[in-house]
Amino acid sequence: MKNIIIILLASLSYTSFGQGQDEKVIGVYTGFSTTGFAYRLASNITVNDSANTDFYGGSNLPVFGAMFDYGISSNFSIGAMFGIQHFNADINSRSVNIGDTLLTTRNVDINLNRLYLGITPKYHYNMDNEQLELYSGVRAGFIFWQGNFDVEDSNIDVLSNLGAGRPAISLIPIGGRYYMTDELALNFELATGAPAIITLGLNFRL
Repeated sequence: MKNIIIILLASLSYTSFGQGQDEKVIGVYTGFSTTGFAYRLASNITVNDSANTDFYGGSNLPVFGAMFDYGISSNFSIGAMFGIQHFNADINSRSVNIGDTLLTTRNVDINLNRLYLGITPKYHYNMDNEQLELYSGVRAGFIFWQGNFDVEDSNIDVLSNLGAGRPAISLIPIGGRYYMTDELALNFELATGAPAIITLGLNFRL
């Protein structure tokens, strides 16, 4: 992190160009989200509790996605971003006596996909290095949940409102591309929110 900040500060004194006007860049990425981190933390706490070892199991994958940028000037671009992250959980049937009451949980199998779709306006810093490109920006989009909730009790319908979606706005304090060839670049972004707070990927300049 310290090295990235030093590079960003140093770039402010350089004078050359960022992403070129009318330049098109496409890419794929993977990353880590706060939602995924919180889900895994909760899963680990539950599983590590000896009383719940056979009761609950769950996991999630990293975020995977694609992006597109179009240069509207030498310093500004507008783009789009798509991301998907998969979650699953298994809750096994169990009966527990609480006083004179017997409580029974049903077998539950949860498979969910967290989808993100948004736009990404960016400001590209002037650089004195044609291989290195640094930028900051904003992500403005929506998050949707899709999936299935298999449960023995047909009266349970907790997924009925998941598909409605919600807005998600986050900042990209710093992102960058390092071009290994004239077209192919390694890409990274640090952000404050969805679809991921840290992303690593490959970009291709058309």
